[in-house]
Amino acid sequence: MKKDTRNLLVFFAATMVWTWAFYAPIAIGRHSPMAMPWLPLYICGGMGPSVVGVILAMLTCDKEGRKDYWRRCFSLRRIGGIWWVVIFLIFPIIFGLSAFIDSALGEALPGFAQLKALIANPLAIPLTAFISFMSGPWAEEFGWRGYALDRIIKPFGAFGGSLVLGVGWGVWHLPLYFMANTWHAQMGFQPAGFWTFIVFSCALSLVMTWVYLQTDRSILSGMLLHFTSNFTAQLMVPTSDRFEILRTVLLLAFGLAAFALMSRKFTAPSRTAVEA
Repeated sequence: MKKDTRNLLVFFAATMVWTWAFYAPIAIGRHSPMAMPWLPLYICGGMGPSVVGVILAMLTCDKEGRKDYWRRCFSLRRIGGIWWVVIFLIFPIIFGLSAFIDSALGEALPGFAQLKALIANPLAIPLTAFISFMSGPWAEEFGWRGYALDRIIKPFGAFGGSLVLGVGWGVWHLPLYFMANTWHAQMGFQPAGFWTFIVFSCALSLVMTWVYLQTDRSILSGMLLHFTSNFTAQLMVPTSDRFEILRTVLLLAFGLAAFALMSRKFTAPSRTAVEA
């Protein structure tokens, strides 16, 4: 087995074990992860992808690879002007269009409960955005896009690798469906719930890989896309089941179109990004 493949398998296995070990007491007892004493376990478990990704990057990359890793995590210059527009507008546009189509088919518009609360109290916007960024993008993307993506592209290609990563990413969330008072538990295992979420994770993974490749393999672009997706969705809840399906279908269509337009020739990651 090649070193990259072995380290990729180690990443997925260690990430699942880390997160699910912390999440298990919450899920088994059907507790709310936002209540004490479960909140620390929830926070620690959610950090699994980034913790494992950083550890493996530091252990398996050579000196130049480690420097390249950190540059890609924090460099703003890798993201050109048009890509900032894509990162911050793609999800409001797709989710907004989903809500419009849903409304045209007879469903009420999303409730926008958090958006209304933030409009009523604008001083809460920075803290809300910060929590949203830390709870998903920061806690996960040092691993998913930071460590796993380059290594999964090598055997599966950019398209296939994105889908495989999307499935693994979606399944990683499975314990959340057994916790009280989570969006995932509310959606459950109905068609608009877990199964749609797996497809949505694959669609989001396609979009993130597309931007990643167009921004000189910027890990920061993955963090920001993850943030804008999560934050936009948070502002719109509550939403209908049909909205969840519509946004998934539209995002998947966009991801497929982006890959169709992108050059088929993919340049393998540089030596600095892989194991010594």
